[in-house]
Amino acid sequence: MEETRAMNADDIDEIRANISKTMAETMKIGAETAKIQAESRYYPVVAFGAIIVSAVGAATAIIVKLFFYADS
Repeated sequence: MEETRAMNADDIDEIRANISKTMAETMKIGAETAKIQAESRYYPVVAFGAIIVSAVGAATAIIVKLFFYADS
């Protein structure tokens, strides 16, 4: 078995650096999660808007075809 030894200043600094790194990574993951949640809230609105715009475009094309090219 390995003997236990007292921690020196370098060991403590390394532990603090690892803690800081872990905290930064956790904050990054939290920010990414918030972004994904925000996108999931407004994405259906954007998709529905695209469907509406497509429907209006198709209706306009049909109306133009009926009124302006009816004699053809």
